[in-house]
Amino acid sequence: MELGKLPSETDGTARYDWARFINAETEEELNMVAQRNPQIKQAAVKLRELSADEKARDMLERREKGRRDYQARMTGAWEKGWETGWEKGVGEGRVTGLAEAARNAKGIGMDVATIVKLTGLTREEVEGL
Repeated sequence: MELGKLPSETDGTARYDWARFINAETEEELNMVAQRNPQIKQAAVKLRELSADEKARDMLERREKGRRDYQARMTGAWEKGWETGWEKGVGEGRVTGLAEAARNAKGIGMDVATIVKLTGLTREEVEGL
């Protein structure tokens, strides 16, 4: 769901209310959604408490920074692995990972044709695992 494309009129679902809560830009919008849904009202109260508590806000900001840093490291590692495999001309790390995924899929009973579609490996490669 793209929050920027959220319709202005509610569809009556809790999912819409949560999306509105997450996307709220003003206190008025937040209050309007909180009035319709008791769970969101509780979340809004907690959000206000955390926003007012400097120590809690600092802790949340550090946690978010840690999450973003971790994601950046993982993305960098993935890109480096992809480039390294590509430079070798075989995509060795990628193929090993796909083979492992295919082996796991076979282990849970997934059919070969589906595994081929998911992994991009050939039928022969999948059957040989």
